[in-house]
Amino acid sequence: MSNKQSQYNQAIDNLTYLVLNYQKPVQELLAKSNVFFQGKPSKEQLINEVVELLKDGDSTFAKALENLIQRFSSQENDQFWGAIAKGAVGVLGGLFKKKKRHSSSNNVAAQAAAQARASAQAAAAKRDMEMRMQRMREEQERKRREAEERRRQEEERRREEAKQKAEAAKKKTNMMLMIGGGVAVLGIGAVVLMKSRRPPMPNPYGQTSMPMPMPR
Repeated sequence: MSNKQSQYNQAIDNLTYLVLNYQKPVQELLAKSNVFFQGKPSKEQLINEVVELLKDGDSTFAKALENLIQRFSSQENDQFWGAIAKGAVGVLGGLFKKKKRHSSSNNVAAQAAAQARASAQAAAAKRDMEMRMQRMREEQERKRREAEERRRQEEERRREEAKQKAEAAKKKTNMMLMIGGGVAVLGIGAVVLMKSRRPPMPNPYGQTSMPMPMPR
């Protein structure tokens, strides 16, 4: 892959990710270039207008767009920029620029041909961005599902640990109750046994009665 193609791919990635995740700032930037929409624009509409302004050689817009990418890509809380290269917007702007020539009949034809090439390149860039956006959406959805699965597994693990701790505490309580009950039973048994082994109490009145003599 040539260096120019690599830079082009990087620019496509940057622009696509910016439109995919930062629609409002992109729309506000387009408004500064007098591009307005009725209602909320789709991401495809934003892509179309961004590429058209770059194709038209709006250097002010291209620089502002590059600054926007650099600002958001430097934010540490955005985990999805990853290895996407920064500062490649100028590649697209340069790709669509038309060389200025002195006016002549031949130059009019050359400029028309250049315009046709720029339009074809812009259309290809739009298709590339739309395809890249679809892949980015799928990748983000995959990461979202994986994160949800990790959270679900972690929550399940915490619930299982809490359940095991509750069961262990319950077993410990039951064991303590059983031990306590056993001690009480043994205590009662000891008391009964001690009472059964005591000698009988002597009668304070001695024998209860004497046999009466029979009359003769």
